[in-house]
Amino acid sequence: DAMSVGAIDHLDMIMLDYPGPNDDSVRGQWRAFEEMKLMDKTVDDLAVSNFSAEQLDAILSNERSIRPTVNQLPFSVAYHPGGTRLIDYNTERNILVQSWSPLSRVLRSDFSDLLEAIGKRYNK
Repeated sequence: DAMSVGAIDHLDMIMLDYPGPNDDSVRGQWRAFEEMKLMDKTVDDLAVSNFSAEQLDAILSNERSIRPTVNQLPFSVAYHPGGTRLIDYNTERNILVQSWSPLSRVLRSDFSDLLEAIGKRYNK
């Protein structure tokens, strides 16, 4: 464990990368993250990745639960499953949405010409 031997003494954020198969699993994983944050005081923020509204509800159903700071989602101009519904859900709960791999689908889509034109306009 790198933190116990002193190689790492602080983490800005840790992320639960994939939700468990059911609500109990999600709650259990999240409790372990919360305990790490509360016990060590070496972790600033807790985050999740690929969590649906229902999986976030499993965490937030405990009113003493630490709210995730970030929910990292597959989202881009060309790919936004479910529209903005999940983004709105996160925003209403003060959870930031961060897109992972935001350009991978765009570069293979009809948007590549638009993005190239925007880049040229801003000398990028």
